[in-house]
Amino acid sequence: MSKWTGRKIISLIVATVMLLSLSVATPPTAEAAGTTYYVDNAGGSDSNSGTSMSAAWQSLAKVNAKSFAPGDRLLFKAGGSWSGQLWPKGSGASGSPIVIDQYGTGSKPLIAGVTTELSTVLLKNQQYWEINNLEVTNPFAGPLTNSARGERRGVYILNEESGILHHIYVKNMNIHDVDGIYTTRAGGIIFDSVGSNVPSAFDDILIDGNVLTDVDAYGIYISSNCILRYGMSDLWPWVPKPYGPWTPTTNLRISNNTIIRPATGGIAWNVTDGAVVERNTVQEATYLATNASIWWAYSDRNVVQFNESFGSHNGAEDGEGFDVDAGNIGSLVQYNYSHDNAGGFMLFVNDTYYTVDTVVRYNISQNDKRSIYRYSGSIKNVTNHNNTIYVGSQSGNPVMSDYFTKTSGSPTNIKNYNNAYYSVGDRGWNLTGQSFDYNAYYGGSTLVSSDAHKVTANPKFVNPGSGGNGMNTVSGYQLQSTSPLIGAGVPITSNGDRDYFGNSLYNGDPDIGAHEYQGSVPPATNKAPVAYPTIAKAAADDLASRALASTTFASLNATTAVIRNINDTYYDYAWSSSTTPTFPNYITLNFGGAQVTANQLKLNTRFGQGQGITNFDLEYYNGSAWLPIQSGINLTWASNTSADEVKTFNFAPTTFSQLRLKVISGNHQWGNIALNELELYNAPANAASSAVASTTFPAGNAGAISNINDNSDSTAWSSATSFTFPQYITLDFGSTSVTTSKLSLATHFGIGQGITNVDVEYFNGTSWAAALSNAAIAWGLNNSTVETRDVVFPTVTASKMRLKVNNGNRQWGNIALNELRVWSN
Repeated sequence: MSKWTGRKIISLIVATVMLLSLSVATPPTAEAAGTTYYVDNAGGSDSNSGTSMSAAWQSLAKVNAKSFAPGDRLLFKAGGSWSGQLWPKGSGASGSPIVIDQYGTGSKPLIAGVTTELSTVLLKNQQYWEINNLEVTNPFAGPLTNSARGERRGVYILNEESGILHHIYVKNMNIHDVDGIYTTRAGGIIFDSVGSNVPSAFDDILIDGNVLTDVDAYGIYISSNCILRYGMSDLWPWVPKPYGPWTPTTNLRISNNTIIRPATGGIAWNVTDGAVVERNTVQEATYLATNASIWWAYSDRNVVQFNESFGSHNGAEDGEGFDVDAGNIGSLVQYNYSHDNAGGFMLFVNDTYYTVDTVVRYNISQNDKRSIYRYSGSIKNVTNHNNTIYVGSQSGNPVMSDYFTKTSGSPTNIKNYNNAYYSVGDRGWNLTGQSFDYNAYYGGSTLVSSDAHKVTANPKFVNPGSGGNGMNTVSGYQLQSTSPLIGAGVPITSNGDRDYFGNSLYNGDPDIGAHEYQGSVPPATNKAPVAYPTIAKAAADDLASRALASTTFASLNATTAVIRNINDTYYDYAWSSSTTPTFPNYITLNFGGAQVTANQLKLNTRFGQGQGITNFDLEYYNGSAWLPIQSGINLTWASNTSADEVKTFNFAPTTFSQLRLKVISGNHQWGNIALNELELYNAPANAASSAVASTTFPAGNAGAISNINDNSDSTAWSSATSFTFPQYITLDFGSTSVTTSKLSLATHFGIGQGITNVDVEYFNGTSWAAALSNAAIAWGLNNSTVETRDVVFPTVTASKMRLKVNNGNRQWGNIALNELRVWSN
């Protein structure tokens, strides 16, 4: 029996492999890099050089026979028209892309696809291209039921077993009448990665300013079969098999596009990391097949903002304006306008694994139908806050939310704060997995009685239900000065700092809904803020994530228990040995040619008493041999549950390119040993803990000055209530000098008693000198929650440091400090 809980395969980033497409049997004479070529269907000739407007080429065949070089430009004459496929060969280089564009005045050059070619504009295993200002079609005259329509595309960018391909921009295109079958690999602009043998993806993709009309099936789609992680097996039938390991497209931006009547979906992307999709309009999607208008899957760190999605037709299954689909980690959906969509506003899906850590904030939904929110499968950690939802008569009596249990599980930990629900008729909520607080409910069946801080009065919007087509038509959802929603919300940490309309946050206490009222309001009452729930992961400065992990242990299996899980930064996904491990064996982090300096190792294991490592030697490679850092390190695990248990081992700062654990023994209650995460840090030390603290402030009765450097936020020092500024707080490091450029102050009830202005001074051996003067410190709370504020200054080396405290909040007369930390460089 194995209790290992990991299921994630780290994204495998491979070295770039550029496969240049073959040219014709007798290659044309190579032109110098940076040459401009002209194409004129009426006045050109293929016998011309093509290097001037008066000597332009004529045909696509001539263009397609050419292998272009970095910096080349390929210009089509405005108003011209060509039939067939455009597939120029070659690749550009970093800083020198190959550019396709128009020349002259008039309409965009038209490239009209023909029945025999599924892709009108094609790049295959090429990189560093920019395609601009073309009109593209790919029509098919046959009926919708004719399979010969095929996976027809306007622009098709294919990466087939070529590693990471860079810098493909598609801008300002007019793409219409692409008559393909309804799969996700057909449509207007399709990027496709196929990496069954060589994990393949794109980097630096920009799709901007395009208009796509009547395209089948998708307007814009980013596809990949390098999708395998989390123990996935069989997925969608249109994803080519066998799958490759999850290898994300990076630096993807889809912006300022207009998609009208895509047969299935408007914009979709899969297997990406850090995608930004913004300022797009999707209109009347799903008019022939059910889907969501804008959706994404198996992707990390998605930002979806300032988009308008409206008028989807088919809501039988999907049909929402936005869909956080299967396998997404970290999605931010903000400042969007969803209206009149057949399926609703938001869909959350997971068929095969977690969709986790989603934030939906400051959006407006008007007259969306069927299900305003739909949760399907093991959705985890959703925060919906400050959205304004209007359910008018055109909505057709939808449910406010519903849910479905799938093989992956049921929705959990869905938080709803500061949302405004206004309804003229709905069927209420299914509350499975959800909690509500500080929301406003008006009309219909919107009321959630368990909401402890609910507002049920008329919200007094300026003109609810008056939104039209356009992001700027929703001013009717701003608050009147007498609205009960003003100041009725709860603060949210990391809230984005603006509302839907661009107003800064907060004006007094937070308002409910997507608008933060900007008029005169009472002062903030310092409510405790709410944080977004997230799955546990390593800190951002974890060095281990940069390495390639390997092991000499046999692993439990090759899909879900892989060693790469130990440095993927996520605690949920683990490596497990086989059920008959032998000792000793090794776990290695290889940084390639990079030299890394570290002084701290962390091991995270679940069910540690059953499968945790209990003894190991830590060794590093010095370039020629493995040397010990420390031998016989013993670990005792306290837990045998699914809770994370982290063991920290500090060692002398060591520089290396490889580090390994020689595992001597481990608990194997179920046969195997396992590890969820191996973290590595070059951790700064808190030098203050070894210093002697003193102060010139008169002593209060809330704690001694020694409490400020005892490494505990739960203890505090307080001054007396009678004193004058300035006063000093000093840390004396004795005979040891500390090099530092940052200190931290931790305080509770900061608004009432926090230090607000300091000079940072250090003793230079003969006198006190200023490292930083008049540093202002602002506190956000007036409760028992401890806040920390960092003060950064030019690097100093000293045996003594002090704060010259110039001012502080004195609501009760005294000032106080829980902890003063000095971070050693």
